[in-house]
Amino acid sequence: GFRLNLQNQLLTREVCDGKLIFAPAELEHGDQVLESGTGTGIWLLSLAETIPPTISFTGIDIHTRLFPQEFPSNVSFIQRSITNLPAEWTERFKIVNQCLLIGGLTRKEWKKAIQEIHRVLVPGGWLQCIEPNIPLKTDIGPHTERMFAAVRDLLAKNGLVHDIVEVLGRKLSKTGFTNVQTHTVSLSAHRHEEEFNHRTLMEWFFLALKPGILAQKLLQSEEEFGELMQSMLKEWDESPQVAWSWSVVYAQKRENNVGTAKFCIYM
Repeated sequence: GFRLNLQNQLLTREVCDGKLIFAPAELEHGDQVLESGTGTGIWLLSLAETIPPTISFTGIDIHTRLFPQEFPSNVSFIQRSITNLPAEWTERFKIVNQCLLIGGLTRKEWKKAIQEIHRVLVPGGWLQCIEPNIPLKTDIGPHTERMFAAVRDLLAKNGLVHDIVEVLGRKLSKTGFTNVQTHTVSLSAHRHEEEFNHRTLMEWFFLALKPGILAQKLLQSEEEFGELMQSMLKEWDESPQVAWSWSVVYAQKRENNVGTAKFCIYM
């Protein structure tokens, strides 16, 4: 949980210019906010601290072990998948937030998730997603190239989507979202003074994928993985330009202007 909190704070600061809500959404009294893959609820709880208690927050996740034990009365946490939301949530939420589900949703599940998000957003509501850009070619060195190839292969073998930022842009438009925007930031992966920085986050990213990489025999042993990791990080230290990019993709559900016009005509 501690790592997830640090990760969320770093991405908010560096990718979203320090804004918890990067999309141009305005919250009003009575609005509701949903977070998918909420984990520890750090994003929701941070936002709840800055906003009047007349706005309510719901965090969902397929796992409950990271849910906080204490939280304000206008915040709730529910075990649920974004691919299957309650029928009564239709047109309920002003904002839906999602971060780092590249490793959690297959291509088919992304399609269903986007449809469900579109359904539960109020007309004019916003979705925002933060995801990494996994490069097809790195130009850093052979060890870095080999590690990223293993990551892409692992995602592909599990039906996951390595180019999720591009795919999101297309799928959101096809699902009926408008004002689809992508804000991309390139972050240095060099060592820094701070204890936790983007370099640390990238190291954690690869270590989190290690069990899957070994299970799929993309690398043959813990030793091989460890040696490759060290060789890759050495390449990063020797490369002046080493950086990886992250994107926040945001989009709006269309307003109901057409429906209102029809209603007026038939009055």
